[in-house]
Amino acid sequence: MIKQAFNAVVPSFIMMFVGYIYGKLFKEDITLFNKIATWLMAPIVTFAFMNDYIPTAGVLLRYGIGFSVMFAISFLISRLHKEDREIFFTGNVYVNSGYLGYPVLMALWGEKALALGVVYSFVNVLVGSTLLPALIRGKLEVRNILKLPFLYAIILGWGFGIAGISYKQLPGGVLTAFNWLKEMAIPFLLLQVGLGISRIKFETSEIKGYSLVIVERLLLIPLMLLPIAFFFEPLEAKVFLLECAMPIGVNSVVVIGAFKKELVPKAGMTVALTTLFSLVTLPFWAYVIEKIFG
Repeated sequence: MIKQAFNAVVPSFIMMFVGYIYGKLFKEDITLFNKIATWLMAPIVTFAFMNDYIPTAGVLLRYGIGFSVMFAISFLISRLHKEDREIFFTGNVYVNSGYLGYPVLMALWGEKALALGVVYSFVNVLVGSTLLPALIRGKLEVRNILKLPFLYAIILGWGFGIAGISYKQLPGGVLTAFNWLKEMAIPFLLLQVGLGISRIKFETSEIKGYSLVIVERLLLIPLMLLPIAFFFEPLEAKVFLLECAMPIGVNSVVVIGAFKKELVPKAGMTVALTTLFSLVTLPFWAYVIEKIFG
């Protein structure tokens, strides 16, 4: 299982590395690339898998409760850090559950696991856009959710699925084009992560603080959430725990920059470092999770 898990993770890192190299070689603005990822590729994947695998209210409830526990744990742990509390709190909550999580889940456990990953990402975005800013800045920003096409893709995919309408009913030529987009979406999103990391200014100071972030995000948080997973169905548990073990998402830098711009360089470094070390920790967690939940 270790070899299988490692092989499942490696392709994602190769794609991110390619994006990183091209981001370093070419200094052009990547705004258009980011917009395509946000407004086309991510919604396509989300819509397709929500439409194919309609989540039950029970799954949403269990993942909501599980993520709420992770949120509370992250908040309490962050209070132990007198310096850079915001980085620890945001990093432990805002994980790369989509751009990295989707291809890893797909490679390990197939499309049903990816569909559950979409549900997890929805909860992640929901909490990350509302409760996280509320507790950091004291201002509830529900409108942030409405700015994300991710939400509308979930609603449309889920709604059509419940109504018995599938994108697979599209006319032949249109369906072929849709499937092309769906198949290229995950590689594109991984390239986008690499490009995003290439724009982060690395800071080599404060190694101790970075080490703590790596340990907390990649090892401690998923370990503390392990008991919660026993209340889930086996596949739900595996997806939930592996998503909880993902590295910090690039969007966390945006969240940090919204209220404490001087911490942006450090936040960017935590994204890069946790992503790098997750090449080791994700296969480890995949092996452990598979042994426990089969």
